[in-house]
Amino acid sequence: MKNTPAALQKIFTFFHSQSGYLNNLATCLIILVMLFSACGRKHDDSNGNSKLDPRTEALLYMKKNQLNEAEASFLKAIQTGPDNVLNNKDLTLLYLLQKNYTAAEDQAKAGLKIKPGDLDLRLMLADIFAKKGDKGGAIRELKEVLKKDPKNIKALYKLADLGPSGPDQAWKKSYLTKVSGLVPANIVPRLELAELLAANNETDSAIFNLQAVKKIVPEFFGAAKVSYQKGLSLLQANQPAAALPFMQQFHKLMQLSAEYASGNDELKMPQLIAGHVAFSTSQEDQVSYDTKGKGLLNSMTFTDASELAGLALGKGLNSENSVLAKADRDGVGNLYVYAGFTPAGASSAKHYLLISKTGAFEACNVIGGIDHEGQDLDATFADYDNDGYQDLFIATTKGIIVYRNHGDGNFSRVTKDIGLGKTANVNKMLFADFDQDGDLDMFVGQKGGNKFFRNNGDGTFTEQANAMGLSGNSLGTIAMDFGDWDGDGDVDIVGLNENGGIQLFNNNRHSNFKDISDSVGLRNAAYSGAAIAFGDYNNDGMLDIFVAGGPNSKCSLLKNDGHRFVADPVSKKLSTALKGIKVNDVAFVDFDNDGHQDLLVAGVNADKSKSGVKLFHNDTTKGFSDVSYLLPKNVLRAHHIKIGDFDMDGDQDILLSGPDGVQFLRNDGGNMNHFIQVQLFGLSYGNSKNNRLGIGAQVELRSGDLYQLKTVTGPITEFGVGTRNKFGTVRVIWPNGVAQTIADPTSQERILEVELLKGSCPFLFTWNGNKYEFIKDMMWRSALGMPLAIHGTDTTYAFSDASKEYLLIPGEKLKPRNGRYSIKVTEELWEAVYFDKVGLTAVDHPDSVDVYADERFVPPPFPGKRLYQIADKHLPLSARDEKGNDLLPKISAYDFQYAANFSLGKFQGLAENHELILDLGSKAKADSLTLLLRGWIFPSDASINMAVAQSDKYSVHPPSLQVINKKGKWETVIPNMGFPMGRDKMVIANLSGKFLTANDRRVKISTNMQIYWDQIFFSSGNVKAPVKMKDLSMIAANLDYRGYSADYRKGGPFGPEWFDYYAVTKGQKWRDLTGNYTRYGDVLPLLQKADDEYIITDGGDEISIDFDAAKLPALPKGWKRDFLIYSEGWVKDGDLNTANGQTVAPLPFHKMPSYPYGRNVAYPADKEHREYQQKYNTRKVSTSDFKNALR
Repeated sequence: MKNTPAALQKIFTFFHSQSGYLNNLATCLIILVMLFSACGRKHDDSNGNSKLDPRTEALLYMKKNQLNEAEASFLKAIQTGPDNVLNNKDLTLLYLLQKNYTAAEDQAKAGLKIKPGDLDLRLMLADIFAKKGDKGGAIRELKEVLKKDPKNIKALYKLADLGPSGPDQAWKKSYLTKVSGLVPANIVPRLELAELLAANNETDSAIFNLQAVKKIVPEFFGAAKVSYQKGLSLLQANQPAAALPFMQQFHKLMQLSAEYASGNDELKMPQLIAGHVAFSTSQEDQVSYDTKGKGLLNSMTFTDASELAGLALGKGLNSENSVLAKADRDGVGNLYVYAGFTPAGASSAKHYLLISKTGAFEACNVIGGIDHEGQDLDATFADYDNDGYQDLFIATTKGIIVYRNHGDGNFSRVTKDIGLGKTANVNKMLFADFDQDGDLDMFVGQKGGNKFFRNNGDGTFTEQANAMGLSGNSLGTIAMDFGDWDGDGDVDIVGLNENGGIQLFNNNRHSNFKDISDSVGLRNAAYSGAAIAFGDYNNDGMLDIFVAGGPNSKCSLLKNDGHRFVADPVSKKLSTALKGIKVNDVAFVDFDNDGHQDLLVAGVNADKSKSGVKLFHNDTTKGFSDVSYLLPKNVLRAHHIKIGDFDMDGDQDILLSGPDGVQFLRNDGGNMNHFIQVQLFGLSYGNSKNNRLGIGAQVELRSGDLYQLKTVTGPITEFGVGTRNKFGTVRVIWPNGVAQTIADPTSQERILEVELLKGSCPFLFTWNGNKYEFIKDMMWRSALGMPLAIHGTDTTYAFSDASKEYLLIPGEKLKPRNGRYSIKVTEELWEAVYFDKVGLTAVDHPDSVDVYADERFVPPPFPGKRLYQIADKHLPLSARDEKGNDLLPKISAYDFQYAANFSLGKFQGLAENHELILDLGSKAKADSLTLLLRGWIFPSDASINMAVAQSDKYSVHPPSLQVINKKGKWETVIPNMGFPMGRDKMVIANLSGKFLTANDRRVKISTNMQIYWDQIFFSSGNVKAPVKMKDLSMIAANLDYRGYSADYRKGGPFGPEWFDYYAVTKGQKWRDLTGNYTRYGDVLPLLQKADDEYIITDGGDEISIDFDAAKLPALPKGWKRDFLIYSEGWVKDGDLNTANGQTVAPLPFHKMPSYPYGRNVAYPADKEHREYQQKYNTRKVSTSDFKNALR
């Protein structure tokens, strides 16, 4: 650099913006050393004397642990730059390090005079007051911070420790809960909350937070696993005091993990450490310039830092072939790098696997060594077993070799057969969740035909290229990339065959791809090459294609207009710049953080005196300009490119491999522009709907007038935003298609997948005399197009019958309003609903008996319009789980407190096998006995069903009921008892004649489904009270748009999602199923009878229905009025694996033999049904609103 101190200031300013990575402070020192060893060290003052500026001098003294000298230099820097508040900040931190709190307070206050609104200084001042014992002063400063930034997690976390002492620690719990809600991916507050709640005997909440840690962190090992399991078991046994020591031990062991360290950095106050350099969170001194000009390009460069970083591998080998792979270990700058080189004439490769520690790389330990036979042809890291640790896959001339990552810095070769046979001479490996089932599959490019290895979810793969349409032709695939080219929510593949022709494999879902190159304009001889990449270079939200290495060095930048690809005229200019270069690899990279994707090309120049590596800057509307002068002069030849922020300084560095070995090109200056780094955390334990790293997700960013879209390919996805000071909004579209939006993200946004039901059923609200209240969900007996099992290439789907369902509405929940009973049915999930009929029946009965409807899920034939009369309710004498834990307090009353003492499994909806053992006692007479169980279920979904069906390791066991036989053994008498149809539903089991012994009245209910029981009781004998039912007339029905209800947990952490009718958000929540929906307005004629002329509703719609209450007779004294609501119709969710889950059509109808139905079956086309569709289903819905939500 021309001016080293100025360059240092830029880097130091960056670190002021990055306190989230304090555990990687040595990186800053490496940069410091490298700059002073590689660049001019001094500048001249007015007298011609060479010296460092005071601030840089102070920072160097800090590095040398010369604190007094650093103090003097900082004071001098304040004198020479009195308006630079950074000097006050760093001196404040220095005084804090020295425990000179009075001087620290003075400097913080001096800084606040310069910049009164600086929140970092107020945080420091609060820390000073706390250390001085002035708790009131600390709280006052922290609350000032929160006035300006209510989501400041550092302030909230600090406040948690400053509250009044008390037995329940309500203050601390309140603030830790707020922190946990704002940074759900951070395990630190979760662990503290779990301990606090256990100490306060809030067992369910303690379990919930402890299990939340397991959902975030990879597998626990050794002592941590033991202490976790012991603590959890004791909590489930309702022994929180006994559990607490094990929880504390688990917390202590977790402090050694990378997840805890990064979480701690996110919460703790900024600090200086002697011998290291760390800074606060400000960005006020970032440079300002025209992002469309050349200001930054003239101030930055790339430096070959290979030697300093320990990455100077393969030098002097003059390798004909090399491979290169890199992986981020933890999201905080610790990396793995693999490189393999095949020297000229050699039959085997030289291998290097390195791990970064404190900013430099060293050899990684591989148990048994890493030497393997054959030449390396490709390498990549991928977490194939979804344990959170990226494993190493190496394609060789002998086949694919896998080294498993143990998570502790050690690898070992996988020697057992995991299904990767016949993989010799593979050109390329590509990992993503191509079948949308929550794990990473592998697409293999190979001459003579490709292979596709579907991940079975149990650590093995099954080859299915032919079945999935990915085998390609005999030319195979030599280069490839993945991304969602058409924005439909699933991952597609673009590749090049051996002749250089483009292949675009469109993901049709349901494990099927199709090469559509012809139909999108890609089957063009002019578009050919040796390397290819997806990227949105024009920021229109559609992935474009760059292909290079064609005949005569031709390359093509192909713009995606949403339907076809068209060559950008700049292709000619790029081709000219690449003249004479044999291209090996290409990559999109925003190296200057201006928010626009630049291009990097790696190859070998025919003219050996010239470089074969080219860097092109995206000048937006002006095209691309060749800025290869930014690269070091010794960068001449390369085979492969890897992009990433290796030194975690906020800009994209370049890693190359080639004939000259590995070259690490450190980006010096790109971080002068602002940026945001997004890290995704997919849930595994108890969920597994997405892979842990979110590979294949689409991340969108809207920052002022700048929109960007990127595909997640690793733990960190970085966006540059130029000189913009606010990041605006981030939206993640996870690989399973669910969107998650984060407003006002931080510069290091750690996004934890939200655990929610994306598809279930419509919601029922009723007028209770004061307001509309959520009652329960409806039409649960329909799961149109949901896959249940896979048999080779055939899939079994759920039954296609319309849901016919009677649900009980307690009389106190439905009251007349102006002579009408008013209900609201809202559609709020990712699904289309076909309402064919709705009815309401008044049920009048003596108040000495209660009536119940059987609200369990069973296949057809469905329970009809039957009520169960219960006069005497008897609780079981005991209720215990398989471990003997007492569950009677949980199931004794209808109070939304649930028996939840089972452990979750891998998938949502599937838990570990658990049992509920009830002793009904002597009151349970065998001749007429009814068991009633009220509860709710957290179900699986279509994609989870697909994942479960791929392996014999996982299966669903619906609740079965057993009794004791004459041999004293448990014997099944009800193989499938059914389960609650959603939220707050009653399951009724007839136990008459089921007992096999005269006096033993124990029953055991076993399942691995995620069912939570609230109330269980039984009744003996037949009750025949006079019950009068009267069907009410529907007098009004109207369809309109309403929006989405706010949700909360009913009754505690293990209660179901419940909904507030009056807290509503508008906007686009889901990717709509496209097609014709029912137009808004009067829909009364459509709900009168089941005739396949139904209301079709979309997400956000509401049906308001009124029934005539005036014609009902007055209730006799001592009687009560309840209600039955009847619904008939279908529900089809938008899950990526639901049959026809992208569209409203094909329409269901009562006589269809199955769904999906074949080509010879069709919805009724008679005059009546045609007129119905023409009159009512005229509201056309596309995905454009969803796609353009941030654009």
